[in-house]
Amino acid sequence: MKKSTEIIPESVRQIVAELREQIHYHNYRYYRLNDPEISDSAYDELFQELQRLEREYPQLVTPESPTQQVGAEPLEAFRPVTHHRPMLSLESSNEDRILEDFHRRVLEAAAGKTAEYLIQPKVDGVSVELVYEDRRLSRAATRGDGFTGEDITLNIRAISTVPKTLSPSAPATVVVRGEIFMPVEGFRTLNEELITENNKPFANPRNAASGSLRQLDPAITASRPLQLFPFELTNADELGYMAESDCLKDLKQWGLPVPSEATEKGASPRDMEAIHHRYQTSRDQLNYEVDGIVVKVDSLPLRVTMGSRTRTPRWAVAYKFEPRQEVTRVAKIIAQVGRTGKLTPVALLLPVDVGGVTLSRASLHNFGEVKRLDLRAGDTVRIQRAGDVIPQVMEVIKPGAPRSEPFLPPKSCPVCDSLVVAEGAYHKCPNRFGCSAQIHGSISHYSSRMALDIEGLGEKTITIFLHKGLISDLASIYNLSQDKIASLDGFGDLSAQNLIGAIEKSRKPELHRFLYGLGIPNVGEKTAADISRHFGTFAAIRRATGEQLLEVEGVGPIVAQSIVDFFASPPVSAELDRLLDEVSPQEIEIQEPSRAELTGKTFVFTGTLERFSRLEAQRRVESLGGRASSSLSSRTTYLVHGPGAGSKLEKARQLGIQLLNEREFLALIGEKAE
Repeated sequence: MKKSTEIIPESVRQIVAELREQIHYHNYRYYRLNDPEISDSAYDELFQELQRLEREYPQLVTPESPTQQVGAEPLEAFRPVTHHRPMLSLESSNEDRILEDFHRRVLEAAAGKTAEYLIQPKVDGVSVELVYEDRRLSRAATRGDGFTGEDITLNIRAISTVPKTLSPSAPATVVVRGEIFMPVEGFRTLNEELITENNKPFANPRNAASGSLRQLDPAITASRPLQLFPFELTNADELGYMAESDCLKDLKQWGLPVPSEATEKGASPRDMEAIHHRYQTSRDQLNYEVDGIVVKVDSLPLRVTMGSRTRTPRWAVAYKFEPRQEVTRVAKIIAQVGRTGKLTPVALLLPVDVGGVTLSRASLHNFGEVKRLDLRAGDTVRIQRAGDVIPQVMEVIKPGAPRSEPFLPPKSCPVCDSLVVAEGAYHKCPNRFGCSAQIHGSISHYSSRMALDIEGLGEKTITIFLHKGLISDLASIYNLSQDKIASLDGFGDLSAQNLIGAIEKSRKPELHRFLYGLGIPNVGEKTAADISRHFGTFAAIRRATGEQLLEVEGVGPIVAQSIVDFFASPPVSAELDRLLDEVSPQEIEIQEPSRAELTGKTFVFTGTLERFSRLEAQRRVESLGGRASSSLSSRTTYLVHGPGAGSKLEKARQLGIQLLNEREFLALIGEKAE
């Protein structure tokens, strides 16, 4: 039931803000670090609760909410690439009603006619878009945020199983979507090699594939056993196809490795369930990880009729498997202190093998979960793993005998002994600057890849430096000396020199990276970037009022108050002053506000422009709220053409796309032609 006209309780706003913070954090762990902390099902619970609250209070929905986004923003180590067509996510569930609901929706759209479905295994890998021009692989990108991905062309070309050219029978331009995955056997061999070399092994094949694609050295990617599972011809409608099954047959003829399991068909929920059951019962015998099936309408015209939501198409769903489960015993329950001081209960388990991974601990999310399960040390429990290494405790099967005392939130911090304070459903240690766990977390976050990116200052190194008294806060990082580092066990002159070099390189950080690196509650990467573009300097951000912060698109009252409270804290202010003696965040030009005329519109450029290069024109459009693409489709709004325009101009006329010359384009974006 929607409550759009009612006043929203502050408690609801707080819960929504906390859910978004958690989901953004877990997206970061999953998409960026390839190191998830919670199971798929636990993530789904958080996401579905946020969706429920946003349906109930629709005025809380913002473009920055995880429910309105796909994946994560592209990494800055790779050039951003605009996708030929948005790479959306899929509606997913492991409940069989998803098939009935989907089938009913399809029949309604088909006006009662029968519809055929393509049923494919949901390979657990990394989604990529491959573009072949003149039948040669010209560009490859990760999904990124669904609209813009990371340019990984060199790395994809390094994978021997990905064809670099297509057969002469293929069209000149072919856009393919597929999954890059690592076979199970290859994953095990890779992890054995990493462990032998004293490197951290990957948690699962999906993380191994993702990490391999994000290598800055393509030679490393080439050494990894990666394969391609193509499942879609993205520009099928432009090539005149009517059914995706026909597309897949032709993709195979053109040289792409389309497996037979990508082309199975069905016409009813019973067909879908039968294929789902077959994969679920044989999943451990497959040479790739699969966590469900994907069911898609085969008819391309019917897909157009059904359309898409913000982040998911209406013409496809993912029917996921029940997570793998095992039984073990809880040896102990502890409270773990995070970067923000939040205490999280963790169950230490007797080691148990779940789907080929040995597990010994499980996050319990919050103390309410411990109470709900009535979980205690000594209990025998059922745990499940849904594709990652951190399991979820599902239920207590057998209480310990004798039963131990209930595990309650500690009254004092287990790390620094400060009195714990309750904040809603959470418990926190308030000793931000004296609790070693929070100091460790703060420095780790500050030096992470998406913040200051201080290579070599990882968690183990931070632990050693804190123990030896070499660092105590963020500013102290810049007082480290090469001689002291080199004298420590496990370090040498070269590693010490490299670390000092990385620290020195971070003295002039980009403004949004610095702001994100401070770890302000409720301020993720995107919010930090939006605030930085709005204010331009750190000094302006630091002195901004709540009212001024609310002028930033996507910043609501809770986020604004978090920022104001952060900078108003005397200990924070003192630490910032020390830090700013060492670093100088770069200033940026304040971004112009979006133009309503460009919002939601897609531009393609062809020919020569006088005022801008093509790349500059694309960036200009995106800075004003529009989208830029390199390929024409029926979804293109404008084709901007200059002298030397080629076949795109004629194709745009055939598709009925509005044409703009450079003078008309300049008028649209509010600039005068010279």
